[in-house]
Amino acid sequence: MNFHILEAIVLFAIPYMGRALTPFCYPGDPCFPKTTTINAFAASLPNGFVVFPADTQTYPTVTRMRNLVRTSYPFAVVMAKSREDVKDTLAFASKYNLHLTVYGTGHDFNGRSTGNNTFQLNLSLMKDRVVDLNSWRHENGTISVGPGNTWIEVYREVDKYGRVIVGGSTHTVGMAGYTLGGGHSPICRYYGMAIDNLLEVEMVMADGRIVTATQEYVHTLYNNGSTSNVSDANFFWAVAGGGGGTFGISTRLLFKLHPPPEKVIKVIIIYPIYTFYKEDVFSQVSKKIELLFTNNLPNEWGGYLLFDGTIDAYLSRGHVTFVLNHLGPNTTASYEYLRELIDFLPDKRYFSYEEYDTFLGYEETITEQYPYYLTFIFNSLIPTTSFTSTDFFEFVRSAVLSKPTENSVVSFTATLIGGKMREIGSNDTSVHPGFRKTLFSMSGGVSFGEAGIPEATTLFVKTMELNDKFAQYGDGMYPNEAAQATPDWQSHFWGSNYNRLYQVKLREDPDDFFTCDQCVGSEARLTSVATKPASFSLLPVIFFCIVSFYSKSD
Repeated sequence: MNFHILEAIVLFAIPYMGRALTPFCYPGDPCFPKTTTINAFAASLPNGFVVFPADTQTYPTVTRMRNLVRTSYPFAVVMAKSREDVKDTLAFASKYNLHLTVYGTGHDFNGRSTGNNTFQLNLSLMKDRVVDLNSWRHENGTISVGPGNTWIEVYREVDKYGRVIVGGSTHTVGMAGYTLGGGHSPICRYYGMAIDNLLEVEMVMADGRIVTATQEYVHTLYNNGSTSNVSDANFFWAVAGGGGGTFGISTRLLFKLHPPPEKVIKVIIIYPIYTFYKEDVFSQVSKKIELLFTNNLPNEWGGYLLFDGTIDAYLSRGHVTFVLNHLGPNTTASYEYLRELIDFLPDKRYFSYEEYDTFLGYEETITEQYPYYLTFIFNSLIPTTSFTSTDFFEFVRSAVLSKPTENSVVSFTATLIGGKMREIGSNDTSVHPGFRKTLFSMSGGVSFGEAGIPEATTLFVKTMELNDKFAQYGDGMYPNEAAQATPDWQSHFWGSNYNRLYQVKLREDPDDFFTCDQCVGSEARLTSVATKPASFSLLPVIFFCIVSFYSKSD
């Protein structure tokens, strides 16, 4: 019996578990507020309203997660419309020590923004958008956005002004969790990641303070109406990369805007892993990746590499798909850099080339084939040195071609990072230092349909196995797309930045009022989270499987 990984989790958590925290109050506990008290709170909200499970039309809509396996059932959902609604909700939750979860758009792979029997704050109606092209904060203008916006809504807004902004590609991705976790993008290699473009964040803290923070200062509005301005680089450093749901509730974010590229070119190339004749195309393509996708890749190139194991209409088995975007015309040296790939094996592939006059035009072609899905995910930040090892590509090939169960598949999506992102020092922001050194943020998914639901526990354990192996090729993980129950997650998600993050957490939220699975400071509530799991309805069974899996590991 081997408990090495569990031992590592416990040893890392010990320094952070010395504080006595009051357990959260859940429905059925003696401390739980009476129905009349909850109804009185609902009636008192300045602008928003509360949705209860009895509302069988609205409740399923406002609690549904994009990753359906993470859909949970709060005892009430506050639909906030203003900062005042957020402030009042926090005050009520704090008074009764309710477990608060914070929902933005529902695009949350691991369900950190929801939980069974929690008091949920839903920010999806907070959709303010204000563009200022004459802002003193940035020469190309700024946009202030509420946390309920999705990126496609913001792209459409800034396009009206002839600007672009760094954001997520999938249209259901929202502002806060994406950005505060770091935020990579199809154009991050040219403009930097989301936190590199974040100028200011407004947050409501657990004690009711309203904080407006930049890299240089923190302005605080206290409950008694007094204010303060102090020089403080730690707060913004922590929240911009330390993840959402940890330090406070973000109610407004201010971003840089950029002039648009002359053109946006989208190139799609699909190669089979094996042809119908069992020709190994994958080995040839992986050599091209090793040759061309290096630190010399021009910043104008961004996008994704996708790996799957499906059999297509031509009876090819598995695919490597390049979905690449180039900022600028095809007459530039940067475009020509990938000519060797663009012209590679023309008789073995599907090829598509499109030009768009705007980034919005490119983005509006992106569609979510499955807007709702059932999947367990894992992630690693992959350096170019991994490409020189045949083990890496063989691991990817083996994973996608093997079906964990009859009703499931494994796939990978590698987001191109690097470029402009590397101009920021490894510890200048709180994301894992690997974000500033690697070339791919590569996420794997073990996905299944409705028929695979009975196999969920088996598939979760399979994800744990893949996560453990895949981590060997990476230099850190992206918390927004990393696996649940990752051993030593503090180190994997934030590396050498974690201790500083934890100190800011202690200072700003000493009672750990804000908590979520594998978020900064959540070690302190490790026992209570394990006792009253909220993020996955099958988690008690899965927790047993995790322990069994690691107990049997060598």
